[in-house]
Amino acid sequence: MSAHGSISTEAQQIHDHALIIDLHCDLLLTDFFTRLNWGKRHRNPLPFAPLMGHCDIPRLKEGNIGGLALGLVTNPLRRRSGPAAIDRCLDRMDRAIALHPTSLTRATTPQAILAARRSGQIACFAGLEGAHGLDGRLELLAGYQARGLVYVGLVHFTANWAARPMVGLGTSQTVGLTDAGRELVDALNTLGISVDVAHLNRPGVFEVCARSTDPVSCSHTACTSVHRSPRCIDDAQIKAIADTGGVIGVIFVPAFIGPGGVEAVVAHLNHIRSVAGLAACAIGTDWEGWAYYPSDLSSADKMPQLTEALLRDGWTSAEILAAYGGNFMRVLGSVAPQTAPLV
Repeated sequence: MSAHGSISTEAQQIHDHALIIDLHCDLLLTDFFTRLNWGKRHRNPLPFAPLMGHCDIPRLKEGNIGGLALGLVTNPLRRRSGPAAIDRCLDRMDRAIALHPTSLTRATTPQAILAARRSGQIACFAGLEGAHGLDGRLELLAGYQARGLVYVGLVHFTANWAARPMVGLGTSQTVGLTDAGRELVDALNTLGISVDVAHLNRPGVFEVCARSTDPVSCSHTACTSVHRSPRCIDDAQIKAIADTGGVIGVIFVPAFIGPGGVEAVVAHLNHIRSVAGLAACAIGTDWEGWAYYPSDLSSADKMPQLTEALLRDGWTSAEILAAYGGNFMRVLGSVAPQTAPLV
């Protein structure tokens, strides 16, 4: 056993070798409310780690998180102020990187993420959670991309000018994308920004998968076949996403994955693999996402427990490395701009 106690030496060695990329973390949201010192170890004083307090640089490094997709969250009720809010989110990311340059860096390509890894830095990039933040202004996308935007989620919990959510205000089981939403997908493909269907309603998921010329991903969700929840996706959606070459990040929130902690996450990863193949598996924790988390996955330093559980379930080292980061790196490398690439 390693210093982690319950983690076998084999699991710890695999974990230490992995490039782990979290496809969705709301650390910028915590930073907005608390002006968090990312470099200081934080402990949530409440049981089950509600709301926030799951990540900081010391615990991210202890958990060997090598890449972090930071969610850009804007208020849907203040639509016209969305672009300014996106800029403020990116400012907070830039500030954190500037304050901790030896630990954090902005990286938006596989090459840059690998370079960060070699330098001992956590690669940070951004994902917009809801197109409402753009206020329909597609011309802003290239500027956000230059500042670290890697993917755009079409919706969050409210309907907007592009699409409707799977749950929340304005949800629909029959209406897909708007004409403007289709234009948004096309614009993202042209720029080489990945399309994220997390929170998107079922008709919208199928429409995006049929329309996009790039791999489509779902950054943080789970499987209805394992645990029924309105925030999960069904087998047909899993297959549609995988058929584009995309990945599905398994969330860590028990309300969506069911009871069981690391074992529940393993069950959802196993289901994605059985339905769509190993290449579709990824991790999207949703840490700092104003939710409850299982005690064995309540903070980033506990990630080795998932590696132990996967190994115990029969996953090989190569399979674990693929789900932890290799699959997303493939997707990121294949989402190429149709204009001049960014450095």
